Amino acid sequence: MNVPYTTARRSDTGVNNVTLGMWLFIASEVMLFGALFSSYALLRASATDWPSGPQTLSLLYGLINSVVLAALTSVVWRARSRSPQAARPLLLLANSLGSIFLIVKSLEYQHDITANLLPHVNTFLAMYFTLTGLHAAHVIAGVAANFWVVKGRVDDAMFAGRVRALALYWIFVDIVWLIIFIFMYLL
Repeated sequence: MNVPYTTARRSDTGVNNVTLGMWLFIASEVMLFGALFSSYALLRASATDWPSGPQTLSLLYGLINSVVLAALTSVVWRARSRSPQAARPLLLLANSLGSIFLIVKSLEYQHDITANLLPHVNTFLAMYFTLTGLHAAHVIAGVAANFWVVKGRVDDAMFAGRVRALALYWIFVDIVWLIIFIFMYLL
Protein backbone atom coordinates (compact mmCIF):
# COMPACT_ATOMS: atom_id res chain seq x y z
CA MET A 1 0.00 0.00 0.00
CA ASN A 2 1.40 3.37 -0.98
CA VAL A 3 0.45 6.23 1.33
CA PRO A 4 0.11 9.51 -0.58
CA TYR A 5 2.51 12.20 0.53
CA THR A 6 1.94 15.80 -0.32
CA THR A 7 3.97 18.86 0.51
CA ALA A 8 1.14 21.23 -0.40
CA ARG A 9 -0.75 23.10 2.30
CA ARG A 10 -4.15 21.67 3.06
CA SER A 11 -7.06 24.02 2.49
CA ASP A 12 -8.82 22.92 5.69
CA THR A 13 -5.86 23.45 8.06
CA GLY A 14 -3.52 25.81 6.24
CA VAL A 15 -0.53 23.51 6.86
CA ASN A 16 0.83 20.46 5.09
CA ASN A 17 0.39 16.91 6.35
CA VAL A 18 3.84 16.71 7.96
CA THR A 19 3.32 19.88 9.99
CA LEU A 20 -0.17 18.83 11.02
CA GLY A 21 1.11 15.41 12.03
CA MET A 22 3.92 16.91 14.07
CA TRP A 23 1.56 19.29 15.87
CA LEU A 24 -0.77 16.38 16.69
CA PHE A 25 2.20 14.36 17.96
CA ILE A 26 3.40 17.28 20.09
CA ALA A 27 -0.13 17.68 21.49
CA SER A 28 -0.05 14.06 22.66
CA GLU A 29 3.38 14.59 24.21
CA VAL A 30 2.13 17.72 25.99
CA MET A 31 -0.56 15.54 27.58
CA LEU A 32 2.04 12.95 28.65
CA PHE A 33 4.44 15.45 30.20
CA GLY A 34 1.54 17.55 31.49
CA ALA A 35 0.30 14.55 33.46
CA LEU A 36 3.79 13.99 34.88
CA PHE A 37 4.27 17.65 35.78
CA SER A 38 0.82 17.67 37.40
CA SER A 39 1.78 14.59 39.39
CA TYR A 40 4.98 16.32 40.46
CA ALA A 41 3.05 19.39 41.60
CA LEU A 42 0.50 17.33 43.56
CA LEU A 43 3.16 15.17 45.18
CA ARG A 44 5.27 18.18 46.11
CA ALA A 45 2.32 20.14 47.47
CA SER A 46 1.15 17.24 49.64
CA ALA A 47 4.61 16.25 50.91
CA THR A 48 5.49 17.15 54.48
CA ASP A 49 9.17 17.17 53.55
CA TRP A 50 10.56 17.77 50.05
CA PRO A 51 14.28 17.75 49.21
CA SER A 52 15.83 20.83 47.67
CA GLY A 53 16.89 20.30 44.06
CA PRO A 54 20.00 22.51 44.30
CA GLN A 55 21.12 20.66 47.43
CA THR A 56 20.38 17.20 46.02
CA LEU A 57 21.30 17.35 42.34
CA SER A 58 24.32 18.66 40.46
CA LEU A 59 23.45 22.05 39.04
CA LEU A 60 26.54 21.86 36.81
CA TYR A 61 25.27 18.79 34.94
CA GLY A 62 21.89 20.45 34.48
CA LEU A 63 23.43 23.67 33.19
CA ILE A 64 25.74 21.86 30.77
CA ASN A 65 22.81 19.89 29.37
CA SER A 66 20.72 23.05 29.10
CA VAL A 67 23.39 24.77 26.99
CA VAL A 68 23.96 21.66 24.85
CA LEU A 69 20.25 21.20 24.19
CA ALA A 70 19.77 24.89 23.32
CA ALA A 71 22.69 24.67 20.89
CA LEU A 72 21.23 21.51 19.34
CA THR A 73 17.87 23.14 18.76
CA SER A 74 19.53 26.24 17.32
CA VAL A 75 21.45 24.09 14.83
CA VAL A 76 18.29 22.24 13.72
CA TRP A 77 16.43 25.55 13.47
CA ARG A 78 19.16 26.84 11.12
CA ALA A 79 18.96 23.65 9.05
CA ARG A 80 15.28 24.22 8.27
CA SER A 81 16.08 27.16 5.97
CA ARG A 82 18.94 25.46 4.13
CA SER A 83 19.21 23.24 1.08
CA PRO A 84 19.39 19.49 1.74
CA GLN A 85 23.13 19.55 1.00
CA ALA A 86 23.69 22.30 3.58
CA ALA A 87 21.18 20.94 6.11
CA ARG A 88 22.54 17.40 6.33
CA PRO A 89 25.84 18.40 8.03
CA LEU A 90 23.90 20.60 10.45
CA LEU A 91 21.64 17.69 11.39
CA LEU A 92 24.70 15.52 11.97
CA LEU A 93 26.16 18.27 14.17
CA ALA A 94 22.86 18.32 16.07
CA ASN A 95 23.21 14.56 16.55
CA SER A 96 26.68 15.08 17.99
CA LEU A 97 25.19 17.58 20.45
CA GLY A 98 22.40 15.11 21.25
CA SER A 99 25.04 12.47 21.97
CA ILE A 100 26.84 14.90 24.27
CA PHE A 101 23.57 15.55 26.10
CA LEU A 102 23.08 11.80 26.60
CA ILE A 103 26.69 11.29 27.73
CA VAL A 104 26.39 14.09 30.28
CA LYS A 105 23.06 12.67 31.49
CA SER A 106 24.70 9.22 31.81
CA LEU A 107 27.55 10.73 33.83
CA GLU A 108 25.03 12.50 36.03
CA TYR A 109 23.10 9.26 36.58
CA GLN A 110 26.36 7.50 37.43
CA HIS A 111 27.15 10.25 39.96
CA ASP A 112 23.63 10.00 41.43
CA ILE A 113 23.77 6.21 41.73
CA THR A 114 27.21 6.34 43.36
CA ALA A 115 25.85 8.87 45.89
CA ASN A 116 22.87 6.54 46.56
CA LEU A 117 20.45 9.06 45.06
CA LEU A 118 18.09 6.39 43.76
CA PRO A 119 14.36 6.42 42.99
CA HIS A 120 13.45 4.34 46.05
CA VAL A 121 15.05 6.87 48.42
CA ASN A 122 12.25 9.45 48.13
CA THR A 123 9.51 10.72 45.86
CA PHE A 124 11.62 13.64 44.64
CA LEU A 125 14.25 11.27 43.23
CA ALA A 126 11.58 8.99 41.78
CA MET A 127 10.12 11.98 39.91
CA TYR A 128 13.61 13.13 38.91
CA PHE A 129 14.51 9.79 37.32
CA THR A 130 11.08 9.47 35.69
CA LEU A 131 11.09 12.93 34.13
CA THR A 132 14.74 13.02 33.08
CA GLY A 133 14.67 9.42 31.87
CA LEU A 134 11.62 10.01 29.71
CA HIS A 135 13.17 13.23 28.43
CA ALA A 136 16.40 11.38 27.56
CA ALA A 137 14.29 8.84 25.64
CA HIS A 138 12.90 11.77 23.62
CA VAL A 139 16.43 12.98 22.90
CA ILE A 140 17.31 9.48 21.65
CA ALA A 141 14.21 9.50 19.46
CA GLY A 142 15.14 12.94 18.09
CA VAL A 143 18.67 11.80 17.26
CA ALA A 144 17.23 8.77 15.45
CA ALA A 145 14.80 11.03 13.56
CA ASN A 146 17.67 13.32 12.54
CA PHE A 147 19.56 10.31 11.14
CA TRP A 148 16.44 9.15 9.32
CA VAL A 149 16.06 12.55 7.65
CA VAL A 150 19.78 12.76 6.78
CA LYS A 151 19.77 9.30 5.18
CA GLY A 152 16.42 9.71 3.42
CA ARG A 153 16.37 9.90 -0.34
CA VAL A 154 13.50 12.26 -1.03
CA ASP A 155 12.94 15.36 -3.11
CA ASP A 156 13.86 18.79 -1.74
CA ALA A 157 10.30 19.76 -0.76
CA MET A 158 9.80 16.56 1.23
CA PHE A 159 13.21 16.97 2.87
CA ALA A 160 12.38 20.56 3.85
CA GLY A 161 9.10 19.43 5.42
CA ARG A 162 10.89 16.82 7.48
CA VAL A 163 13.49 19.31 8.72
CA ARG A 164 10.76 21.79 9.70
CA ALA A 165 9.03 18.99 11.62
CA LEU A 166 12.32 18.19 13.37
CA ALA A 167 12.69 21.86 14.33
CA LEU A 168 9.25 21.80 15.98
CA TYR A 169 10.11 18.56 17.78
CA TRP A 170 13.40 19.90 19.15
CA ILE A 171 11.75 23.12 20.36
CA PHE A 172 9.27 20.96 22.26
CA VAL A 173 12.12 18.89 23.75
CA ASP A 174 13.84 22.14 24.79
CA ILE A 175 10.72 23.49 26.49
CA VAL A 176 10.22 20.24 28.40
CA TRP A 177 13.87 20.31 29.51
CA LEU A 178 13.52 23.92 30.67
CA ILE A 179 10.54 22.97 32.85
CA ILE A 180 12.41 19.94 34.23
CA PHE A 181 15.48 22.07 34.89
CA ILE A 182 13.50 24.69 36.80
CA PHE A 183 11.45 22.24 38.89
CA MET A 184 14.14 19.65 39.58
CA TYR A 185 17.42 21.59 39.65
CA LEU A 186 16.47 25.08 40.80
CA LEU A 187 13.53 24.72 43.22
